[in-house]
Order: sequence, then structure tokens, then C-alpha cells
Amino acid sequence: MNLKPVHVSSDRWNFQTIPDGAPISPIGGNILNEEHPGVGTLFTHFDEQEIDFRLGRMAEIGLNCLRQALGINQVYHPDTGLKAEGMKNWDRLLELADKHGIYLMPVGGYIGGNDWFEVEMLSDSGKQLDDLCTFWDGFCSHYKDHPGIWAWDLKNELLYTPRPHMTTPGQSPMEARIYANLTDQWPAFLEARYGTVDQMNTFYRSTYAGFDSVPGSVDFEEKPWDPRAFDFRNYLNERGYRWCQQQCQVIRSVSPAHMICSGNNTWSQPGPELWLANGFHNRAHYDLFDFTTHHPYPAWQVLPENQGDPLDGGEALTYWLNICIGMSRLNWHEKPVVLQEFGWYGGGTSRFLCDLPFRSEQEHAEYTRVLTQALKPHINGFINWPTCDMPASHDISNHGGIFTHDMKDKALTDVYRNLASDCKHVNHTRSPATELIDVSLIGLYTCQAYQEEMWTKVDAMIRTSGMPDFRFV
Repeated sequence: MNLKPVHVSSDRWNFQTIPDGAPISPIGGNILNEEHPGVGTLFTHFDEQEIDFRLGRMAEIGLNCLRQALGINQVYHPDTGLKAEGMKNWDRLLELADKHGIYLMPVGGYIGGNDWFEVEMLSDSGKQLDDLCTFWDGFCSHYKDHPGIWAWDLKNELLYTPRPHMTTPGQSPMEARIYANLTDQWPAFLEARYGTVDQMNTFYRSTYAGFDSVPGSVDFEEKPWDPRAFDFRNYLNERGYRWCQQQCQVIRSVSPAHMICSGNNTWSQPGPELWLANGFHNRAHYDLFDFTTHHPYPAWQVLPENQGDPLDGGEALTYWLNICIGMSRLNWHEKPVVLQEFGWYGGGTSRFLCDLPFRSEQEHAEYTRVLTQALKPHINGFINWPTCDMPASHDISNHGGIFTHDMKDKALTDVYRNLASDCKHVNHTRSPATELIDVSLIGLYTCQAYQEEMWTKVDAMIRTSGMPDFRFV
């Protein structure tokens, strides 16, 4: 094999290969083919020649990491276990990736569902979770000594919500069932926290008759400094923590040499309500993982009422760069921070939270160049969404790729060629903070205005050459 195992170095910021200790940063893309993983994966129609070609194109420009949807239903059935044909395809994918010097970051999927977003299945902490643990036990055991695995990624953008994911077409979750699943342990959480209803009512200044009569909203509640609303956010965090912890324990028991991560939303950013923090975010779960990740897109910023599209340059770009720096600093917990999914689009029109106008490949490339250069002192790894354009996609995936859908060069290709060259064999240094910002979790979890004030302060600080770190209180 050509690849060497990778782990986090003793400085808690760099990655290095074993046993030589050479520095390495993950630079690459998400998803090898042109099909969105919410619809299917390359394992549905496995083509060795096509995969070899695509991995070769990545290697030609110096990329070294591919975050790939696992195709879980192609490799595992809960009644019969691992599937021989699916495992044969994964064996071959790893062989081809090793041939081209590409590490894989396999992303877990939903058994019986799709590989990217399945909110109804995620809300079920019973058989679905048990089956996932059994799957990881078998799959990770099979690859426990394989040096070509960068890290096991539990799932993409975990989020407790009754609403369908914004980029998955045709998904109609059963909201009542999801709410029932997600609130069934809420009374027990309150009882464990307060002991008696009287003590809870004293703290809440309320008159609830019992723990089971206390309301809790899976959707974000704008209830500034309200302890009940704060408790429910913490309840979701605790539930999500247990969901991740159970799988991490299984993976570490059978595959101790490999790192583990989870593909995280940017849980706090200007614009959206804090529902992106529901149950899964770095502040609540960082101790489970070897490095933290976040996925910054300027989707909310481009809405008419917000700051504007950073592709327009000027003030809109300056603001977004400062916010991305702030988000990267917010997600640091004394371990590497990787942009495991990010990007925008160029070479056509697109959609996200609204219809988006035509942008050229050059605009897309320049945006990515400026963003990655601004974030290098705060990030150690850049994995673009997606690797190649996905023309049939219902979001910015249609023109977001490093390559065209058939792996031809785009303007962005040169940006990644230069980025890979700049980061090769480099020990990175995280920029030190000039100020420590105390952040109230009850304020952040219950008050949109408090979040906005925090980001206003971060933007002003960076504009005047300051640099924040964050302490949660």
C-alpha cells in the first residue's frame, strides 16, 4: 500500500502520518460521482474504470482526500449482515484510492433510507441505532488495519428536526411521529435534573402539575433567558450525545487506529434560527471526536433581507470572511478544525434557500481562493462540496464542483491545485487569539438577538485586527 496511517499530532492542531511524523492536511472533495447522495451513490452502479479515472483526476491536481457516502444499503442488511458484493466494491474502491494516493473519509448512511438525510430515522434511537452499531462493528472490523481510511464519519449534518432537509427533494417526514420520538425522554430528563416537580417549579417560577406536562419545542423557541427553553436544548444535546457516543464506542473498540469525526452544520451563524444546533454540534459533542468539522455556506447571507452574496465582493465578502473566521474559531476545542464541506457555485444559475443568479466559473474560483486563504490560519483541511458538478441536483451542487460533471477542468480546478501545493508537507500554526469572548449558552440557545450581537462583536473585532477565541459559560 502507498498510503500511511494518519493521526492528530501532539500539538493538537496538525495531522501527521505514522510512523514518520510527516505533516499532512486533508485537501479534496465530497462524493466521487455526479449523483447527489440523497438520491443514490456510486455503489448502486459500481464502475471500476470510471472510479479509477475520477480518482486519477483528483490526484493529478494534488488532492489527497475524498469524503464519500458509504452506500450503506449496498453493503449491509440488518437481518443478514454485511453483503459480499458491496464489501467487494468497497475493497476495490480502497485499492484504487490507495493507487492514486487518496485517503477516504466514509460517511455513514441510514439503514433502509438514503445516505445523506433521513430525519425520521435519525429521530429513532431504538432499533435504527442498534442496527447502526452492529453495522459499524462489522464494517470497521473489516478495515481496522487499513491505512487508507482518514476517519470514520458518523453521518452528514446530523440534526433533530421535524422538517425535511432543505436539499432533499420529495422527502415528507411524519412530523407527529418525529415529535413523539424526540420528546419521549423529556420528562425523565427533567426528573433526573430536578428530582421533584416542586423544585422544578421553583426554578422555573412555574406551576406545572408534573414533568410530563412541561412543553418542549424541537423547533427553536425565541424565549430569551428562559430556563425551560434552555433545558430542552440541553435535552436534545444529551440525546444526540448518547446517539453518537454509542456508535463511537463500537468503532473505537474494533478500529482503534482510526480517527472518528461527524459532519457538522455550522450550528451558530448570523441569520438562521438556532435549529441548526438541535442535538448535534461541536460545543456539545467535541470530546467524542478526534477533530471537529463545520460546513459553512453563505445561504442565509444571500437572502434579500441579509448581508448579500459574497460573490459580489466588497462589504458582503468582507463580512462573510469575518464570519467564517469567527465560526472556525467558535468550533475549536483544542483539536484540528476541518472545513469538511463548503463551497458555493459558478458556471450557471442555482438554488439554495432561494433562486440564485448566474455566476461565472471565475467568480466561483476567486471566491474560493479568497476564502481558503483567509481561513488557513484557523482551519487545517479543506474538502469542497462537491468533487464534481451534479447537474441534476436541486441545490448549489449543480455548479459547485472542483471539476465539471465528467471531471474536466474548471476555473476552480486551478485554485485547488494551488491550495494542495501550498499545504503539502506543511506544519500549520493556528493564529493566536487577541481576546477571549465569554458566550452565555443560555443566551445563545434561547435568544436570536444575543446570537446576532455576538456576531456583530466578532465582525467588528476582526475588522480592527483582533482575533477571538470563545469560552462558553
